[in-house]
Amino acid sequence: NLASELQSSLGLIETITGFLKIKHSFALVSLSFFKNLKLIRGDSMVDGNYTLYVLDNQNLQQLWDWSHHVLSIPVGKMYFAFNPKLCLAEIYRMEEVTGTKGRQNKAEINPRTNGDRASCEYGDRDIRQLRGPLSEPCHPSTGKTQTLRFISNVTESDRIFLKWERYRPPEYRDLLSFIVYYKESPFQNVSEYVGQDACGAQSWNVLDVELPLSSEQAPGVALLNLRPWTQYAIFVRAITLTTAEEGRNYGAQSEVVYIRTMPAGKGLARGPGMPVVSPQRRAETPRVRPAPTVPRDVISMSNSSSHIVVRWKPPTQRNGNITYYLVLWQQLAEDMELYVNDYCHKGLKLPTSSADTRFGDGDGPEVEQDAEERCCPCRPADGQLRMEGEAESFQKKFENFLHNSIIIPRTPKRRRDVVAVTSPANASSAEPPVPSRAGGEPKPDFQIFEDKVVRDRAVLSRLRHFTEYRIDIHACNHAAHTVGCSAATFVFARTMPELQADNIPGNVTWEPAGKNSVLLRWEEPRNPNGLILKYEIKY
Repeated sequence: NLASELQSSLGLIETITGFLKIKHSFALVSLSFFKNLKLIRGDSMVDGNYTLYVLDNQNLQQLWDWSHHVLSIPVGKMYFAFNPKLCLAEIYRMEEVTGTKGRQNKAEINPRTNGDRASCEYGDRDIRQLRGPLSEPCHPSTGKTQTLRFISNVTESDRIFLKWERYRPPEYRDLLSFIVYYKESPFQNVSEYVGQDACGAQSWNVLDVELPLSSEQAPGVALLNLRPWTQYAIFVRAITLTTAEEGRNYGAQSEVVYIRTMPAGKGLARGPGMPVVSPQRRAETPRVRPAPTVPRDVISMSNSSSHIVVRWKPPTQRNGNITYYLVLWQQLAEDMELYVNDYCHKGLKLPTSSADTRFGDGDGPEVEQDAEERCCPCRPADGQLRMEGEAESFQKKFENFLHNSIIIPRTPKRRRDVVAVTSPANASSAEPPVPSRAGGEPKPDFQIFEDKVVRDRAVLSRLRHFTEYRIDIHACNHAAHTVGCSAATFVFARTMPELQADNIPGNVTWEPAGKNSVLLRWEEPRNPNGLILKYEIKY
């Protein structure tokens, strides 16, 4: 709870010797966490004028509960702008309580950008103080707000350099600075609302940009630490001192533009229709992240004795445009250690080929992925995220080590010797002899098959019935021909059994073996479902 944490940290402060500045604090709804604040002395001030400076707080709705709080500001002014949910009546009430009434002009408590998105009720006195209409808040597409236009952009794999035209209000001194808002945006449908999103997270990253020293120089910004091959939504807003007197209202804001960073390892790119403006180069070599991370959440299902369906999700970090997925699969030998147990007396637990429970009847990963994008993700603590990431990375490396370095496929025996059975009971089980390992039988060398697919699914066909396969999936981006694809993520899957494969071919022959016994002989199934571990005889 942010409010309780702030109150426990700041609630005992009674005097601020300098100034109080509340800026870009989108999570704040109230300043009441300063529950014991009595005095803002103003020994130092913002821009030499402002003891209280409140700018661009999209969810701020209340300052203090003035029926139970007293605050004094003996010197300096107050400044309020771009607080869309903070009603002007709240600000005017603070003027009276703090003794600052009459110090501020209309540009410093802007009726156009404070409370313009809130349901505010004003008495006659408040309406007289506004000296202007309440029903015409200034939005980017209305009033006298000017549209800022971008004049250049230079894009790299992890940064974007932007420049926009110099905004010139009627009074040049009214222009204070610019604010750049940007965020990842897979789709070009974002709104300009800069508050919290539906999941309770701050939707926009915010960057303050000071005015250039020269009045002829175009303002610009470098957005750093971006993700390769990711689309970003960006817009810029000018911060000005404005006045609503006689209907005058000045401001500037750009439209939302969408720019995609370059793939990892690529050079510079400029926006279409924009001249290239070379950015100030870095001294260090650009960080290269050529290969994507591994595909996520691989699931498999066998829907017949010769097919396996595999699905997965795209990598977390693509580091470029994923051009295809490389799918490799190889048949695995059945483990000869299965012959160690006496299945005739201890029973037999057969391997299964059941489908992954995450396979549904829907249209596939696209539907699931869209649903995930619509849902709010859980937001664990940074420490927990770091520990989970390290654990997952270790788990994948450990599994790769086990399967690539330790597990050795063993040789299966394709034919079984005929066994004689004698029993006075009505049912019996016959166990085939353990295949001889003398002479050093060569290990099976099953062929590795591969396929390239452009979608996040693959259907493997012409497989052997009731056989286990290891399936590896690599994600490959634009740089795969030079740096290779991602590391493999893998899954094990078994095809379904063939219904007639375990039938005994030909006839069963017999001959007397004693006074109370007979010797039965039969031919082994030519292509059984896996290893033959026992025969069941009913009579």
